Amino acid sequence: MMNENDFTLIAGVEVELPEGFESAYEENEDGFEAVVSAEKIKPLVNSFIGLLEEPVFFFLELPKNIDDEQDGGYDIYYLDNCTLPVAKAIMKRYGDLLVQDGISRFGFGSHTSNYEVYVMDYQQISLYYPEKKKAQALLDGLGVKKTDKLKTMWEGFSEETPGMSIRIELNNENVFDIPENLRSEGMYKAQD
Repeated sequence: MMNENDFTLIAGVEVELPEGFESAYEENEDGFEAVVSAEKIKPLVNSFIGLLEEPVFFFLELPKNIDDEQDGGYDIYYLDNCTLPVAKAIMKRYGDLLVQDGISRFGFGSHTSNYEVYVMDYQQISLYYPEKKKAQALLDGLGVKKTDKLKTMWEGFSEETPGMSIRIELNNENVFDIPENLRSEGMYKAQD
């Protein structure tokens, strides 16, 4: 759904965006926090994977209570010791579903450097990457603007204009199918 200010919401988010809301990032001690338009999330994650040192890991956070993601926290699933081609294959196979889903969170990181990309609620993305020039070049290259004070969707929520996260289905799959589908590859649920 295209907004007049060219910030596209993912399919799994319903929220009233303030005027002038845009893809932007701010720098922090360990990297960057960003809010990114839907069409830029998958290219950003794919590009960031290319910066990681092998072996890498994929993680997926799913609400414990499917009917109410606010109640009960998240289950975390990991697929460890991946090569970069495997990480890119995960994004090729599941990237659209992961990006468009409103209730899950996911990311990729390096076992050796601890660098990580974390795609969170309401299109917020955290990049833990102290080699900031490379990560900044990715963000700038996608047209994500640097700002001193990042505006998030959370700031626009009120009783009159609440945000809503929605589970979506794509090609007869939803995010809860991913851990089951990748179990044979070694994906496991972290212990509480």
